[in-house]
Amino acid sequence: MIQLDTGNYFSYDMIGEFHSDGDWVHPRRVIGSYELILVLMGTVPIAEDGTEYTLKRNQLLLLEPGLTHYGFRTVTEPTAFYWFHFFTDLKPPLKTYTGDVVYEIKQLLKRLLHITNTPGYSQAAKDASAYLIFEELLLLARRECRSRPALISSITEYIRLHLTQGVTVAEIARQFDYNSDYIGKLFRKVYGLGLKEYIDLEKMKLARDLLLTTSLNVKQIAQELGYQEENLFVKFFLYHEKISPTAFRGKYYNTHINNK
Repeated sequence: MIQLDTGNYFSYDMIGEFHSDGDWVHPRRVIGSYELILVLMGTVPIAEDGTEYTLKRNQLLLLEPGLTHYGFRTVTEPTAFYWFHFFTDLKPPLKTYTGDVVYEIKQLLKRLLHITNTPGYSQAAKDASAYLIFEELLLLARRECRSRPALISSITEYIRLHLTQGVTVAEIARQFDYNSDYIGKLFRKVYGLGLKEYIDLEKMKLARDLLLTTSLNVKQIAQELGYQEENLFVKFFLYHEKISPTAFRGKYYNTHINNK
């Protein structure tokens, strides 16, 4: 358990990766911990205390202790999600998130899953890794509340939609009819980094996500990111991550998958 300077506490409970096996409906239950669900594939229809949520890929929901939650319809398509249980007396940072900035949380969940299922890690290491996920949720909630200039919002959405097509600074400048230096300064003011750095950061988030949560090989991932040649993607990844894509994927090999 982590004791914070504020007098609050945080404690890791357990984590897993669920994959449906045929028709599936989430069981009805009440638990004593918080549970974070982040969808990797398919759809998760789940209700809590009478409120229904339909979660899709890269969307998350934070279930609260003491409240009844259950699936409100049967799912027939293949479904997968991370589930993560923890205890805390801190105020939950958010209830649900349906945006597109979950790559860091997914990587942290994968790391915690690996730590949990690797002999030798202490409870303190598990608590610390789990708390990083909670901190990331806090940052996500703050970003949702922070207002951004309309131009920046439009550009970030354009990048999200065209990230796999090799989007460039020059292309964005042409698309929005602004000088690239002006856009770069605006991005640095809002995000603390330039436009090209932002694009590279989003590419790396997506690359790490595909490496950790899919069975695509490196060549296929390179193609997903808009690279015509695999070696160019490998060089890009090596430059930013300091290890190869294959070595990065191999760091988090221990997992726990359940289908019930």
